[in-house]
Amino acid sequence: MDVSWRPDENEEEFASASSQPLWLHQQPEGAHAPLGASSPHPERRGMNDTQVGGESKPKAEDLAYDNWPDILTRAGMDSAFFSGRKGPCPFCGGRDRYRWKKDYGGVWVCNGCGDGKFQTGFAMLMQLRGYRHFWEAADHVREHFGGFAPDPVVLAARREAAPSREEQHKRNMRRMVEIWEASRPVIDNDPVHRYLQHRVPGLTIAPRMIRLHPALDYWAPPDDPNEKPVLLGKFPAMIAKAFDPGGAFVQLHKTYLTAEGRKADVPMVKKNEKGIGINGFAVPIMEVTGDTLGFAEGIESALAAAMLRQVPVWPCLNGPSMAAFDLPTKLIGKVKRAMIFEDHDELKQVAQGRDAPPRYRRAGSHYAAQLATRLRAHGVRVMLVKAAKAGFDMADYWEQRHKRDLTPA
Repeated sequence: MDVSWRPDENEEEFASASSQPLWLHQQPEGAHAPLGASSPHPERRGMNDTQVGGESKPKAEDLAYDNWPDILTRAGMDSAFFSGRKGPCPFCGGRDRYRWKKDYGGVWVCNGCGDGKFQTGFAMLMQLRGYRHFWEAADHVREHFGGFAPDPVVLAARREAAPSREEQHKRNMRRMVEIWEASRPVIDNDPVHRYLQHRVPGLTIAPRMIRLHPALDYWAPPDDPNEKPVLLGKFPAMIAKAFDPGGAFVQLHKTYLTAEGRKADVPMVKKNEKGIGINGFAVPIMEVTGDTLGFAEGIESALAAAMLRQVPVWPCLNGPSMAAFDLPTKLIGKVKRAMIFEDHDELKQVAQGRDAPPRYRRAGSHYAAQLATRLRAHGVRVMLVKAAKAGFDMADYWEQRHKRDLTPA
């Protein structure tokens, strides 16, 4: 068989022991260690991390704010990991699963070992140096600065200049609305129509919430993190409007194209906007008229799956979003069955804490299983579907099947 069907099964995961990475359990600075816990520094017991021997120490979070690239580079991390471009993760490899962002003083995300969740520079430092306790990373930061904080006036000014999270989300929403309103419906033979016909040959579905932007700016991160982004040009782009389970517009997805409907020659063909802090969303590209709804990661996979099974399928745009999504509120009680078309990713080792036993999983199955759990909580029967060949998603499977059907016997 070409397609694997798994009704009401749990995720496929291989592990010799279950253990979360230690650096996911970091405590905020100032938290107390459990009383009586053994420690190589007994003078720390019962003290918060900014005090040793009754003396106050500079707060590591303030020292590290906007300074993580320098701190981590001197700690042994390659400076290439702070370019802002997608690339391999410094801990679990891959090709484009990792990215550093300057937001909030410096954060990073990995869709492999980090499950697509943003983490602080402290998490990276602890993983890099094998620190088991947050205070070890905090002291590392202080030592980087010679134990002294930068000028408090400079620190205050830097934080004051940075927009609040609420204000940043408002700016992001304004930009998303502007892009959507500057886009237009897809018509025959425009770049989006050509692209979808190429990726999903024989497509007869006209997806909703998909538009064409005739000339969208493409900004690339600079080689130097301290410089401004570089405008590489304007390109036709497929724009997809995504909503959270409550029906609110929360994200915009962009696929940069050529006039002929091929992928544009840019560093990252597909991008999400910064969004407004919502991690779970989907694009309702088809109306739900019956009691069945499908989900997939990519737009192309969703359309291919819909052609294959003749059910409405919504793309969640990426794995972490699928894992965080839930049945839309307005469909609770209406949708009785769900089909999750998971990407058949390669089996890969998950990053673990120091001395932890190896643990493996397929990312696509991992994300699909989390969505399945949420759907089952609503009484929905779930079927998990994936292509039989590792490395394939439903768009790959559909394209291969379409070519086979057209080949004379």
